[in-house]
Amino acid sequence: MRAADRIRAHVVERYVDPARSRGDETVTVVARDVLGALGLRGDYAPGVCSALRAAKFRKENALVLIREDGPPSKQSTTTRFTYRLLAGSARGDDRPARNAVWDLLGSGKATFAALGGGDHWLKREREAFHGSASGSRVANQHGSTD
Repeated sequence: MRAADRIRAHVVERYVDPARSRGDETVTVVARDVLGALGLRGDYAPGVCSALRAAKFRKENALVLIREDGPPSKQSTTTRFTYRLLAGSARGDDRPARNAVWDLLGSGKATFAALGGGDHWLKREREAFHGSASGSRVANQHGSTD
């Protein structure tokens, strides 16, 4: 087994699978922790970082790399990778794990369509708030007499 394959298998077994089992939405992996667990020296840090950054790793495990922290080289033992766990497995299902905020996605589409579209609705709301160019409509709505 190649080193990169060994690294990826370890991260899946030790981090990704347990996070999925717990129902976590994200998982964070630090290169130093992987090096230590696999008994690798610090000079293997670039290899660990490359393996964890690879599209192959993300695709096979239904992950999205949402954050990568570390020194500018991003090849250090301190490099930290944070992934979003996608629903399902590597079937190509790219929906995020269940989340109340994600459940709202697209919920206003039909409402705004019925109102003539979001831009049209917003324009009407602004006009109602600000009134006509002279501002008399807003003043009249509030009982003011100019």
